[in-house]
Amino acid sequence: MKGKYLWALVALLLVTLLISAAAHAAAVGRFTLVEGQVEVLKHGQVPAAAAKLNDGVETGDVIRTKSKAKAQVKFVDDSFLTMAPDSRIAVADFTYDAASGERRAVLRFFKGVMHTLVTRVQQMQQPDFLMETHTAVLGVRGTENFTVMLPNGTWTGLISGLMEGRPTNPQFPETVLLHPMEFTFFPLNQRAWAVRKITPAMHETLKILMDTGLKDTSFLGVGTGAGLGRETQIFDLLGIPGGPELPALTPKLVPQIAPTPAQPQRGPSPSPGPSTGPTVP
Repeated sequence: MKGKYLWALVALLLVTLLISAAAHAAAVGRFTLVEGQVEVLKHGQVPAAAAKLNDGVETGDVIRTKSKAKAQVKFVDDSFLTMAPDSRIAVADFTYDAASGERRAVLRFFKGVMHTLVTRVQQMQQPDFLMETHTAVLGVRGTENFTVMLPNGTWTGLISGLMEGRPTNPQFPETVLLHPMEFTFFPLNQRAWAVRKITPAMHETLKILMDTGLKDTSFLGVGTGAGLGRETQIFDLLGIPGGPELPALTPKLVPQIAPTPAQPQRGPSPSPGPSTGPTVP
């Protein structure tokens, strides 16, 4: 009898593990657009596989678009992420309960140009949809925005909704609040720049960059050569004259996305901390 109970316990444990593994591997989104060469590193592991329309995207996956390629993912909360050519992101974390509306999403941007549309607004003290870059953490509250990754910083522009962001460097804890048609820049190891207005011309430039990416900027009369000169031109096109040398101004302050030792969290809800998502090989 003891043997039967033991085998029953083992079988129950195996079933539990299988259910847990299946739940962990459940798709949190699907490709709704695949143009050109788009690759997925499942759970951040090589080799990369070619992405296909309607393929599932799971937590831990790394997605990269090659030259002249585009991709769009629709997540289970009806949010959309569109990637321009030569872009790379990781789905560091994504959980969503449709019944309760609870969500935790963390997308990690490594390079390129991204357009994000988050349609569900959650009434929470802290944002539950985060976008992380090498210089900023952006908290989304029902938002359409563009993010442009450059070696020396992160440009982000808000089209609609509300978004708050802070530098990843803890020496600069101030959080910037963006309203519709505003942008800012988070330089490497510096304070965020003052919020400024997005002009119609800048909005059109962003739409074009979504089709061309940052490498192919010949349509702007900039050429395809690499170097600081081309990067400075990109800054100018995005309404940032002077590029990284422009002095930082005091940003508008809002409650922080994540508490710092100098400014402890005051609200009842803890902020989502740094995620432990995949790294890019």
